[in-house]
Amino acid sequence: MSDFDTRSTTERSIITFNKFNLDGKVRLGRYSYKHVHGELETHSHDGMMEICYCDKGMQVYEVNGKEYQIRGGDVFITFPNEPHGTAKHPEEKGTLYWLIVQIPEKEKFLHYDNEESAVFIKELLGIKERHFKGSDAMKKMLDQLFALHEEPVQQPLYKLHTLNLISNFLLTVIEYSQKNPVRAQSDRISEIKNYIHNNIYESLPIELLAKALFMSDSHFKSWFKKEFGMPPVDYILRTKIEEAKKLLLLKDSESVTAIAFKLNFSSSQYFATVFKKYTGVSPAEFKQRNLKT
Repeated sequence: MSDFDTRSTTERSIITFNKFNLDGKVRLGRYSYKHVHGELETHSHDGMMEICYCDKGMQVYEVNGKEYQIRGGDVFITFPNEPHGTAKHPEEKGTLYWLIVQIPEKEKFLHYDNEESAVFIKELLGIKERHFKGSDAMKKMLDQLFALHEEPVQQPLYKLHTLNLISNFLLTVIEYSQKNPVRAQSDRISEIKNYIHNNIYESLPIELLAKALFMSDSHFKSWFKKEFGMPPVDYILRTKIEEAKKLLLLKDSESVTAIAFKLNFSSSQYFATVFKKYTGVSPAEFKQRNLKT
Protein backbone atom coordinates (compact mmCIF):
# COMPACT_ATOMS: atom_id res chain seq x y z
CA MET A 1 0.00 0.00 0.00
CA SER A 2 1.22 3.52 -0.79
CA ASP A 3 2.35 5.96 1.84
CA PHE A 4 -0.23 8.57 2.83
CA ASP A 5 -0.02 12.04 4.21
CA THR A 6 -1.79 11.83 7.56
CA ARG A 7 -0.88 15.27 8.86
CA SER A 8 -3.76 17.51 9.82
CA THR A 9 -3.23 21.29 9.86
CA THR A 10 -5.44 24.33 10.27
CA GLU A 11 -6.29 24.01 6.56
CA ARG A 12 -6.31 20.23 6.16
CA SER A 13 -8.08 17.51 8.16
CA ILE A 14 -7.32 13.81 7.65
CA ILE A 15 -9.03 10.82 9.27
CA THR A 16 -7.40 7.37 9.33
CA PHE A 17 -10.36 5.62 11.00
CA ASN A 18 -7.94 3.69 13.22
CA LYS A 19 -10.53 4.00 16.02
CA PHE A 20 -12.71 1.67 13.98
CA ASN A 21 -9.95 -0.73 12.87
CA LEU A 22 -10.09 0.67 9.34
CA ASP A 23 -6.60 2.18 9.30
CA GLY A 24 -5.02 1.40 5.92
CA LYS A 25 -8.39 0.52 4.40
CA VAL A 26 -10.17 3.88 4.38
CA ARG A 27 -8.77 7.39 4.51
CA LEU A 28 -10.79 10.64 4.45
CA GLY A 29 -9.37 14.10 3.93
CA ARG A 30 -10.60 17.64 3.48
CA TYR A 31 -8.78 20.85 2.71
CA SER A 32 -10.11 24.35 2.87
CA TYR A 33 -7.55 26.65 1.30
CA LYS A 34 -7.83 30.43 1.29
CA HIS A 35 -4.95 30.69 -1.18
CA VAL A 36 -3.22 28.35 -3.61
CA HIS A 37 -0.66 25.75 -2.55
CA GLY A 38 2.03 23.90 -4.47
CA GLU A 39 1.19 21.33 -7.12
CA LEU A 40 0.23 17.79 -6.13
CA GLU A 41 2.95 15.50 -7.46
CA THR A 42 1.94 12.54 -9.62
CA HIS A 43 1.33 9.51 -7.42
CA SER A 44 -0.84 6.39 -7.21
CA HIS A 45 -2.53 4.34 -4.51
CA ASP A 46 -1.73 0.64 -4.51
CA GLY A 47 -5.02 -1.26 -4.67
CA MET A 48 -7.00 1.78 -3.61
CA MET A 49 -9.62 3.95 -5.26
CA GLU A 50 -9.79 7.71 -4.63
CA ILE A 51 -12.99 9.72 -4.86
CA CYS A 52 -12.77 13.51 -4.70
CA TYR A 53 -15.71 15.80 -4.08
CA CYS A 54 -15.13 19.49 -4.82
CA ASP A 55 -17.30 21.72 -2.63
CA LYS A 56 -15.97 25.18 -3.51
CA GLY A 57 -13.60 26.57 -6.10
CA MET A 58 -11.98 24.50 -8.82
CA GLN A 59 -9.09 22.10 -9.29
CA VAL A 60 -7.24 20.61 -12.26
CA TYR A 61 -6.27 16.93 -12.17
CA GLU A 62 -4.32 14.92 -14.71
CA VAL A 63 -4.74 11.19 -15.39
CA ASN A 64 -3.14 9.37 -18.32
CA GLY A 65 -2.05 12.66 -19.91
CA LYS A 66 -5.57 14.11 -19.86
CA GLU A 67 -6.51 17.12 -17.75
CA TYR A 68 -9.86 17.45 -15.98
CA GLN A 69 -11.15 20.73 -14.57
CA ILE A 70 -13.15 19.99 -11.42
CA ARG A 71 -15.56 22.63 -10.11
CA GLY A 72 -17.79 22.97 -7.07
CA GLY A 73 -20.29 20.10 -6.92
CA ASP A 74 -18.18 17.79 -9.13
CA VAL A 75 -16.93 14.30 -8.31
CA PHE A 76 -13.63 12.99 -9.68
CA ILE A 77 -12.41 9.39 -9.44
CA THR A 78 -9.06 7.70 -9.83
CA PHE A 79 -8.97 3.91 -9.88
CA PRO A 80 -6.48 1.61 -8.09
CA ASN A 81 -2.84 2.09 -9.16
CA GLU A 82 -3.67 4.96 -11.56
CA PRO A 83 -0.98 7.68 -11.52
CA HIS A 84 -2.59 11.09 -10.98
CA GLY A 85 -1.71 14.59 -9.83
CA THR A 86 -2.30 18.23 -10.68
CA ALA A 87 0.36 18.34 -13.42
CA LYS A 88 1.86 21.84 -13.30
CA HIS A 89 -1.24 23.30 -11.69
CA PRO A 90 -1.29 24.30 -8.00
CA GLU A 91 -3.74 22.99 -5.45
CA GLU A 92 -6.34 25.71 -5.75
CA LYS A 93 -8.11 28.00 -3.34
CA GLY A 94 -11.34 26.29 -2.28
CA THR A 95 -12.71 23.29 -0.36
CA LEU A 96 -12.21 19.71 -1.51
CA TYR A 97 -12.81 16.29 0.08
CA TRP A 98 -11.13 13.01 -0.82
CA LEU A 99 -12.03 9.47 0.25
CA ILE A 100 -9.49 6.73 -0.40
CA VAL A 101 -10.78 3.18 0.00
CA GLN A 102 -9.03 -0.16 -0.41
CA ILE A 103 -10.46 -2.46 -3.07
CA PRO A 104 -9.56 -5.95 -1.79
CA GLU A 105 -8.89 -8.82 -4.17
CA LYS A 106 -10.07 -11.59 -1.86
CA GLU A 107 -10.97 -10.04 1.50
CA LYS A 108 -14.42 -8.81 2.41
CA PHE A 109 -15.21 -5.21 1.54
CA LEU A 110 -16.01 -3.04 4.58
CA HIS A 111 -18.58 -5.01 6.63
CA TYR A 112 -20.19 -6.99 3.79
CA ASP A 113 -20.15 -10.75 3.22
CA ASN A 114 -18.34 -12.29 0.24
CA GLU A 115 -21.26 -12.11 -2.18
CA GLU A 116 -22.20 -8.54 -1.28
CA SER A 117 -18.54 -7.48 -1.39
CA ALA A 118 -18.16 -8.87 -4.91
CA VAL A 119 -21.21 -6.92 -6.13
CA PHE A 120 -20.09 -3.69 -4.45
CA ILE A 121 -16.54 -3.92 -5.83
CA LYS A 122 -17.77 -4.78 -9.32
CA GLU A 123 -20.01 -1.70 -9.38
CA LEU A 124 -17.26 0.61 -8.07
CA LEU A 125 -14.66 -0.60 -10.54
CA GLY A 126 -17.25 -0.54 -13.31
CA ILE A 127 -17.88 3.20 -13.03
CA LYS A 128 -17.49 4.50 -16.58
CA GLU A 129 -17.33 8.26 -16.00
CA ARG A 130 -14.53 9.45 -13.74
CA HIS A 131 -15.84 13.05 -13.73
CA PHE A 132 -19.49 13.85 -13.04
CA LYS A 133 -21.84 16.06 -11.07
CA GLY A 134 -22.40 15.06 -7.45
CA SER A 135 -24.96 16.16 -4.89
CA ASP A 136 -25.20 18.13 -1.64
CA ALA A 137 -26.04 14.82 0.07
CA MET A 138 -22.47 13.65 -0.59
CA LYS A 139 -21.00 16.63 1.26
CA LYS A 140 -23.39 16.07 4.18
CA MET A 141 -22.28 12.44 4.50
CA LEU A 142 -18.60 13.41 4.46
CA ASP A 143 -19.17 16.15 7.02
CA GLN A 144 -21.03 13.64 9.20
CA LEU A 145 -18.01 11.35 9.06
CA PHE A 146 -15.77 14.16 10.27
CA ALA A 147 -18.23 15.04 13.06
CA LEU A 148 -18.58 11.39 14.09
CA HIS A 149 -14.82 10.98 14.25
CA GLU A 150 -14.70 13.57 17.03
CA GLU A 151 -17.16 11.57 19.15
CA PRO A 152 -16.05 9.06 21.80
CA VAL A 153 -16.04 5.47 20.51
CA GLN A 154 -17.23 3.62 23.59
CA GLN A 155 -20.59 2.91 21.97
CA PRO A 156 -20.67 0.17 19.29
CA LEU A 157 -23.15 2.20 17.24
CA TYR A 158 -20.45 4.72 16.31
CA LYS A 159 -18.60 2.11 14.23
CA LEU A 160 -21.83 0.95 12.58
CA HIS A 161 -22.79 4.54 11.79
CA THR A 162 -19.34 5.19 10.31
CA LEU A 163 -19.44 2.09 8.12
CA ASN A 164 -22.95 2.90 6.93
CA LEU A 165 -22.01 6.48 6.05
CA ILE A 166 -19.03 5.26 4.02
CA SER A 167 -21.23 2.68 2.27
CA ASN A 168 -23.99 5.21 1.55
CA PHE A 169 -21.47 7.68 0.17
CA LEU A 170 -20.02 5.06 -2.18
CA LEU A 171 -23.50 3.92 -3.27
CA THR A 172 -24.43 7.54 -4.00
CA VAL A 173 -21.26 7.92 -6.07
CA ILE A 174 -22.21 4.84 -8.11
CA GLU A 175 -25.74 6.20 -8.60
CA TYR A 176 -24.64 9.66 -9.74
CA SER A 177 -21.91 8.34 -12.02
CA GLN A 178 -24.62 6.62 -14.05
CA LYS A 179 -26.99 9.54 -14.43
CA ASN A 180 -25.11 12.78 -13.91
CA PRO A 181 -22.13 13.20 -16.29
CA VAL A 182 -20.69 16.69 -16.62
CA ARG A 183 -23.02 18.37 -19.07
CA ALA A 184 -22.06 20.17 -22.23
CA GLN A 185 -22.19 23.91 -21.73
CA SER A 186 -25.61 25.45 -22.11
CA ASP A 187 -26.12 28.52 -24.30
CA ARG A 188 -26.48 30.62 -21.16
CA ILE A 189 -23.16 29.43 -19.75
CA SER A 190 -21.37 30.05 -23.05
CA GLU A 191 -22.97 33.46 -23.34
CA ILE A 192 -21.88 34.67 -19.91
CA LYS A 193 -18.39 33.16 -20.25
CA ASN A 194 -17.91 34.93 -23.56
CA TYR A 195 -19.24 38.17 -22.11
CA ILE A 196 -16.80 38.04 -19.19
CA HIS A 197 -13.82 37.12 -21.38
CA ASN A 198 -14.66 39.76 -23.98
CA ASN A 199 -15.00 42.46 -21.32
CA ILE A 200 -12.28 41.36 -18.94
CA TYR A 201 -10.70 44.84 -18.92
CA GLU A 202 -13.92 46.30 -17.49
CA SER A 203 -15.13 46.27 -13.88
CA LEU A 204 -17.94 43.74 -14.58
CA PRO A 205 -20.37 44.41 -11.70
CA ILE A 206 -22.86 41.66 -10.85
CA GLU A 207 -25.82 43.85 -11.83
CA LEU A 208 -24.45 44.17 -15.37
CA LEU A 209 -23.91 40.41 -15.76
CA ALA A 210 -27.33 39.58 -14.35
CA LYS A 211 -28.94 42.08 -16.71
CA ALA A 212 -27.17 40.46 -19.68
CA LEU A 213 -29.05 37.21 -18.90
CA PHE A 214 -32.30 38.94 -17.88
CA MET A 215 -31.99 37.70 -14.28
CA SER A 216 -32.29 39.36 -10.90
CA ASP A 217 -28.99 39.80 -9.04
CA SER A 218 -29.83 37.13 -6.44
CA HIS A 219 -31.05 34.63 -9.06
CA PHE A 220 -27.92 35.23 -11.15
CA LYS A 221 -25.59 34.64 -8.19
CA SER A 222 -27.22 31.35 -7.20
CA TRP A 223 -27.44 30.19 -10.86
CA PHE A 224 -23.80 31.09 -11.52
CA LYS A 225 -22.51 29.29 -8.43
CA LYS A 226 -24.47 26.17 -9.31
CA GLU A 227 -23.21 26.11 -12.91
CA PHE A 228 -19.61 27.25 -12.38
CA GLY A 229 -18.96 25.85 -8.92
CA MET A 230 -17.90 29.24 -7.56
CA PRO A 231 -19.34 32.74 -7.03
CA PRO A 232 -19.20 35.10 -10.03
CA VAL A 233 -16.71 37.43 -8.32
CA ASP A 234 -14.30 34.51 -7.82
CA TYR A 235 -14.61 33.49 -11.49
CA ILE A 236 -14.08 37.06 -12.70
CA LEU A 237 -10.96 37.50 -10.55
CA ARG A 238 -9.55 34.16 -11.74
CA THR A 239 -10.15 35.21 -15.34
CA LYS A 240 -8.49 38.60 -14.80
CA ILE A 241 -5.45 36.89 -13.26
CA GLU A 242 -5.19 34.51 -16.24
CA GLU A 243 -5.23 37.54 -18.53
CA ALA A 244 -2.65 39.25 -16.32
CA LYS A 245 -0.31 36.26 -16.72
CA LYS A 246 -0.42 36.65 -20.50
CA LEU A 247 0.25 40.40 -20.27
CA LEU A 248 3.18 39.92 -17.88
CA LEU A 249 4.86 37.49 -20.28
CA LEU A 250 4.65 39.71 -23.36
CA LYS A 251 8.02 40.64 -24.79
CA ASP A 252 7.42 44.34 -24.18
CA SER A 253 5.13 43.99 -21.20
CA GLU A 254 3.82 46.96 -19.30
CA SER A 255 4.61 47.56 -15.64
CA VAL A 256 2.72 45.68 -12.92
CA THR A 257 0.94 48.91 -11.99
CA ALA A 258 -0.11 49.57 -15.58
CA ILE A 259 -1.45 46.01 -15.94
CA ALA A 260 -3.32 46.34 -12.65
CA PHE A 261 -5.16 49.46 -13.79
CA LYS A 262 -5.65 48.06 -17.28
CA LEU A 263 -7.55 45.14 -15.76
CA ASN A 264 -9.60 47.53 -13.63
CA PHE A 265 -8.09 46.76 -10.23
CA SER A 266 -8.39 49.62 -7.75
CA SER A 267 -4.66 49.60 -6.97
CA SER A 268 -1.47 47.73 -7.82
CA GLN A 269 -1.32 46.52 -4.19
CA TYR A 270 -4.77 44.93 -4.44
CA PHE A 271 -3.84 43.41 -7.80
CA ALA A 272 -0.68 41.89 -6.30
CA THR A 273 -2.67 40.48 -3.36
CA VAL A 274 -5.23 38.85 -5.66
CA PHE A 275 -2.52 37.60 -8.02
CA LYS A 276 -0.67 35.86 -5.20
CA LYS A 277 -3.92 34.43 -3.85
CA TYR A 278 -4.55 32.59 -7.12
CA THR A 279 -0.99 31.79 -8.19
CA GLY A 280 1.01 31.57 -4.97
CA VAL A 281 3.54 34.18 -6.14
CA SER A 282 3.63 37.92 -6.74
CA PRO A 283 3.32 39.31 -10.29
CA ALA A 284 7.04 40.16 -10.30
CA GLU A 285 8.01 36.66 -9.11
CA PHE A 286 5.74 35.08 -11.72
CA LYS A 287 7.33 37.12 -14.48
CA GLN A 288 10.86 36.41 -13.32
CA ARG A 289 10.30 32.64 -13.00
CA ASN A 290 8.61 32.24 -16.36
CA LEU A 291 10.97 34.41 -18.37
CA LYS A 292 13.85 32.19 -17.19
CA THR A 293 12.22 29.00 -18.50
